[in-house]
Amino acid sequence: MDYTLFPTIPVFLERSSLDHSWGFRLQGGIDYRLPLSIKKVVSNSPAHNKLFPGDGIASIDGQDTSSMKHEDAENILRNSLRLQLVLRRGQLTTIRPSKPGVKFGSGPATPISSALNNTTTANNYRRF
Repeated sequence: MDYTLFPTIPVFLERSSLDHSWGFRLQGGIDYRLPLSIKKVVSNSPAHNKLFPGDGIASIDGQDTSSMKHEDAENILRNSLRLQLVLRRGQLTTIRPSKPGVKFGSGPATPISSALNNTTTANNYRRF
């Protein structure tokens, strides 16, 4: 797909300290074989009403993102107080997993003491 057909929009973001979040989630990168884009925007953040889910990121602080790894983009974002982004509005749809994530619980509690002490369990079987 030719992403140059999407209109580019310059966006300037600023935050007060490095501890303060930009307020958006990044997805993609050359290592994921997807263009960098915005996945989620947090309300009442520096990115609120400036970035939108699905916006493609053409450049970060003048650096072209077409061959940028996800981790490299994160490092630039993490270590900046001011960002100049060039976006392609509505370039991508956000990626959602087809299945919900698997959540592992602690599982049923196993009476370890009876197994260790070779005592009979509730069903009168010995454990060895």
